[in-house]
Amino acid sequence: MVRLGAMIFIVFISLCLTAVGCRPGTQTGSAGKSQASTDTAGQTATLHRDELFEIAISNLNRLYQFEGTEMALQVADRLDQWIKTQPPLTDWTPDPLLQKLPPDLAQLKAVKELGELRFTRDDGIFLQTAVWLRDIAGWARGEQPDELSRAIELFDWVVINVQLDSQERMIRLPSGQLLIHTPWETLLLGHGTVFDRAWVYLLLCRQEGLDAAVVAVNRAAAGAPPLWEVFAVGVLINGELYLFEPALGVPIPAKDGLKVEKGKGLVIRPATLRELAADDSLLRRLDADPRNPYRVKAEDLREVMLYVEGSPPYLSRRMEMVQKMLAGTESLVITTHPSEIAERLRQTRHVKDVELWVVPYEAEQQRETFGQQIGQHILREVMPYLAPVGEVVPLWRGRVLHFRGDLVGEESAAYYYQLARPPERLLASGNLAPDQEAILNRAKINASYWLGILALYQGNRKSAEDYFIKRTALSEPDSPWESGVLYALGRLNEKLGDYSRAITAYRSEMQLPNRYGNLVRAKWLEELTGAKPLEIKESPQE
Repeated sequence: MVRLGAMIFIVFISLCLTAVGCRPGTQTGSAGKSQASTDTAGQTATLHRDELFEIAISNLNRLYQFEGTEMALQVADRLDQWIKTQPPLTDWTPDPLLQKLPPDLAQLKAVKELGELRFTRDDGIFLQTAVWLRDIAGWARGEQPDELSRAIELFDWVVINVQLDSQERMIRLPSGQLLIHTPWETLLLGHGTVFDRAWVYLLLCRQEGLDAAVVAVNRAAAGAPPLWEVFAVGVLINGELYLFEPALGVPIPAKDGLKVEKGKGLVIRPATLRELAADDSLLRRLDADPRNPYRVKAEDLREVMLYVEGSPPYLSRRMEMVQKMLAGTESLVITTHPSEIAERLRQTRHVKDVELWVVPYEAEQQRETFGQQIGQHILREVMPYLAPVGEVVPLWRGRVLHFRGDLVGEESAAYYYQLARPPERLLASGNLAPDQEAILNRAKINASYWLGILALYQGNRKSAEDYFIKRTALSEPDSPWESGVLYALGRLNEKLGDYSRAITAYRSEMQLPNRYGNLVRAKWLEELTGAKPLEIKESPQE
């Protein structure tokens, strides 16, 4: 386990030190100082690629060949050396929407350093995340070229691949806040909150060039200051905002937007904000039953707030400079201009205004304040993904190949997930230290879950049920993957046309974090197919 210890140390340093603001790496002056020391000729010079840049981008685009974060950190170090030789972008200014951030968030170190010409270790993690997002979007968007189809497919990928956490599983910080996962954490670990799901979806849309924002309704009493509550993600297509509900895990259906297709199950075309604001019956389709109505009404949508994602690295001068140098097969979206997106979103009917989404900044604030505690918690979750088997770290390799869409075959996600499942005789041999046994056992359960997800994509009932039921859900009491397993079994049976089994899976557990969305999905299947849940007969007592 020596190699595991070394990898854990590297990841621990990258998670903990960057979180608390101790950002190792060569220091340079601020952008202002660099600009002041540059002569007029230097200021008018253009950015250029050199050997350092070429090596950095080459390694960035083959991160899938390496385990852990070490190579991503090396990429950041190379870019830090490169940027010292470059003239600063003199036409760069902080995005105007930053001026509306709450004062405590505006004072975050990451915000105050947006203009600085240096790369840090957390930039390496950011770039690794961007590569994962690009790779996922490249295949999860489906084969249809239109923007709405791509938005639907990307949302479905998020719902299947990011399990909703229960309240019991969420981490509460000393401040009383719930821990906000970063997209890197959410993608690797495959679970999170509704906000974590929304954040990943917004970033996937960005990689596809789709303008998107979270949508909030006013919950304040009449005459009181607005109290905005986020409930959906909106994607702007041809001047209309199409709404997706991350808590329920479904697009909010248009009037004729619900149908069942052979080999797919439920197919949902989302409604627009304009349609939903005009017709409350569309929202009532989200009622689980008369006693559990959906919390949003048409009248709530007559004036909404939109919040665009603009986490600090995407708004920085340094990422803008790298973005300008990328071309062709290097395509990777690492910058955004929220004010420009906001102008387009404001043209949509029923939109009161558009601001920056504060959740990414709150995540940054949590790491500035509680960095060591958060780093230790995340490390505990990441450790199974770093457990080596022979010369490889299979669960990490499996996740990265999963992101790339290399799902089955030789050197695929499935191949490495299988390697991450050590035989029971090894786990029970008594030759492992207790902590080693616990790490390998967790890696095995996680790998089994992801193998079940791959079997779901293939429509392979036997394999999916084996991994989900025998090797994940029933492998230990209070399985952390229980809600994901029951949802995936429902989707599997939808895909296979066994709607009674799908309905049964969705209604089989009422205490799960995704139970409301499951009930809504079961209701739609009943209405569209006439299927009824299976009668579950208890086994006779011996």
